[in-house]
Amino acid sequence: MRTIVAACSMFLLVLSSAHAQDEMAQLDGLITKYAPAIVTVKAVLKTESRMGGQAQESRINLTGALVSPDGLVMISNTPFSPMRAMEMMGMPAEMQGEMGLKATPTSLKIVVGNEEKEYDGFLAATDTNLDLAFIKMEGLGDRTLPFVDFGMGTSALVGQKVAQVNRLGRGYDYAPFFQTARVNGEIAKPRTAWMLEGDVSTFGLPVFGMTGDVIGVLTTIPSGVKEQGDSEGIGMTMVMRMLGGGGGSPMGSFVLPAAVVKALVEQAKVRAVEVAAERAKPKPKESSQTKPPAKPPAKPKTGK
Repeated sequence: MRTIVAACSMFLLVLSSAHAQDEMAQLDGLITKYAPAIVTVKAVLKTESRMGGQAQESRINLTGALVSPDGLVMISNTPFSPMRAMEMMGMPAEMQGEMGLKATPTSLKIVVGNEEKEYDGFLAATDTNLDLAFIKMEGLGDRTLPFVDFGMGTSALVGQKVAQVNRLGRGYDYAPFFQTARVNGEIAKPRTAWMLEGDVSTFGLPVFGMTGDVIGVLTTIPSGVKEQGDSEGIGMTMVMRMLGGGGGSPMGSFVLPAAVVKALVEQAKVRAVEVAAERAKPKPKESSQTKPPAKPPAKPKTGK
């Protein structure tokens, strides 16, 4: 009897070890396959408020994903939409309106992998409903880049293990790393999306199955329904929402299906071409006829 128990224990140990080996290989494969498509976006934002005061300039580093070989980058729109962040944290609409925060990118630089070169970029398109933004890289010439193809996406299953590929900052040579989670539920309203439980937490980055299939992108999806307590002050309500969220999705974060993202990418490609054409147009020079007449020089004051 002891021999049988020992044999079963050994079999389970070997099976568990083999499973761990397979998972290690899968995660290593994810980084190898998708890390080249994960880029760093260095943004300079000008933030203004309706409540007055001087506009403030801030510098932030974001992580995005290349979604086309010609340099279209997908990121979260939240940094460009402070009101969205306040909404997800439970700030009352009245207070949001009073503050009227607006963030405008004045500079966008993209770093591919751990390269020294920084490419210029411009904000090509945003979707405030789905909280995603698209930046078009400039100066690539004939260079084509690796990208995440959302046209090859698959659906997620509740209980399935998923992962994100992310990058550290310049001080750590932009080293790629993975984060994992498990699909712990699905919503049908206000749109189809999946909930996650685990460490996957970066908005705007793709979410992958362990075998490398594209599941979708992590983003924020407001319910659009005023729940009991929404009219309360932000204090403890905000803290509890940040900590708990609901259904394993802090601050309303969900995985948007790849098919939806694919449609957004196609629209962003078209818009990027339009914006690039607008940017390429020469700016009209101010004619002398439209210039206001020059003021005569002030006469020097003379003492009495």
